[in-house]
Amino acid sequence: MKRHKPLGKLLFWVLTTGFLLTLALMGYWMFPYMSDVFSEDRGWFLFMGLAVLLLIGLNGAIAVFIYRDASRMGMNTWLWMTAVIYIPNLIGLLIYFVVRQQHKRDGSVSAKEEYCPHCGHMIRTGE
Repeated sequence: MKRHKPLGKLLFWVLTTGFLLTLALMGYWMFPYMSDVFSEDRGWFLFMGLAVLLLIGLNGAIAVFIYRDASRMGMNTWLWMTAVIYIPNLIGLLIYFVVRQQHKRDGSVSAKEEYCPHCGHMIRTGE
């Protein structure tokens, strides 16, 4: 499983960079027309800015949760984080939880293993 980690990490950063560059280019293209849209009502501009920041914060919180949970479960963290963030409408999150439950049932995470309550790494394996 460890040999797939660099591939998942690369995929995550390529998609994230492409997404951010696309947003930057769209903003640059739309900038001359922004004054016409938001000149009458600054409240609309404030509302849209806060909505975008809220969505970015929510995606960041979900990404941190998936990264920590997938590493604790022994799953590919970067690949799952990429899938959850870039599959729209929280479908990726639902897929993750379904696969996570199947991963638990298959016995790949033993009940005899002990994990650190702070970082989630395995301390020792029971016999």
